[in-house]
Amino acid sequence: MIRHLCKLVWNRKKANALTAFQIFISFLLVFITVSYGVFKIDNYRQPLGFSYEDRWVVGFRPDKTKQPDSKAEAPSRRQVYQALEEFDWVESVAALGFGTIPYRPFYMYPYVVDGQMVAMGGVSDELRQTLDLDLVSGRWFGEEDDFLYSEPLVINQRLSEALFGSEDPIGQQVEQWVRDDEDLRIIGVVSDYRRSGELSDPGFFVFHRLNEGEERGNFLVHVRPGTPLAAQEQIFKRLRAMAPWFTVDVTPLAEHRASAFKLTLVPLFALGVVSVLVLGMVALSLSGVLWQRTTLRTEEIGLRRALGGPAASIYAQLTGEILVVASIGVIAGLLLVLQLPLLELLDYTGGIYALSIALAALIIYGLVIVCSLYPGRLACRIRPVEALHHE
Repeated sequence: MIRHLCKLVWNRKKANALTAFQIFISFLLVFITVSYGVFKIDNYRQPLGFSYEDRWVVGFRPDKTKQPDSKAEAPSRRQVYQALEEFDWVESVAALGFGTIPYRPFYMYPYVVDGQMVAMGGVSDELRQTLDLDLVSGRWFGEEDDFLYSEPLVINQRLSEALFGSEDPIGQQVEQWVRDDEDLRIIGVVSDYRRSGELSDPGFFVFHRLNEGEERGNFLVHVRPGTPLAAQEQIFKRLRAMAPWFTVDVTPLAEHRASAFKLTLVPLFALGVVSVLVLGMVALSLSGVLWQRTTLRTEEIGLRRALGGPAASIYAQLTGEILVVASIGVIAGLLLVLQLPLLELLDYTGGIYALSIALAALIIYGLVIVCSLYPGRLACRIRPVEALHHE
């Protein structure tokens, strides 16, 4: 049966070439869209490493358009802590560098491990409690680090495995990162810290400790559940009273998360729209081609019915022919897709890669079968007597 269908397709190779090419382009486009979507879903399923609910990001930095009073002093980080902790609905406060703020624009530090950039950010001792970080080994930053000669670092578990494998990283020095007389020592490991959010690629992250005089521009406040957003105004007034020449902005971390989701999903949405439009055009083209073939083969189908051919066999033949044509396009697309990992154009894992290929092929074959339903129904309804009137 398959051999017979291949012969029929070959005999109409010129007419089938355009259909196969359309299937080829559709398969490639669907594969790109599906693989990107599956990759993001797989990322979303992995641990985030911190909690974002009931966390507010407070920006408190000098306003370049305003001149401070010559006698006024900028508030210290400890003073900002005390001002924020005066509110009953504040659980904890931490300072952090811009490179550590979750869901903010992408930021990388010029360290490389296994060909992958390593993100790095400064934090105060309170960040672990404020963000609910999961410490799996060693310890977090503390007052004892004030007396250390070396600079303490806390890394995520993925980076620990890349640097040291199964060895204990605590107390280890990352030799390739050392510059001049620096002594960088790892004191702890957290399960993960996916700064760019749930949809971001799992990567490497390094925390370093902020000194007391560093970074008073960004703070993270953990508020009690149910705290109204009107409380943001209280923070704004309290900090502005401390330094009128400073700008203050308070934003829930959930809003940063929503913005990051939108930014990440825009490419997926665009690919999805293009894929749907292309598949729609291919569906119209397939339906038209199959309807035309059914009309031109009325005599052949009528004679087969007159000789006792069942309607199901006629429908199977018409559907089988278009499936063979679709298989040519899918196989051609598959041969091209299989080259992408070799050219290092895709870095998906084997499971995501195989699942994306399977889903793309399933979508294409499903579309072909759906498009063949109505023309196949028309063919099955042709009566033998219609072949006698066919010219």
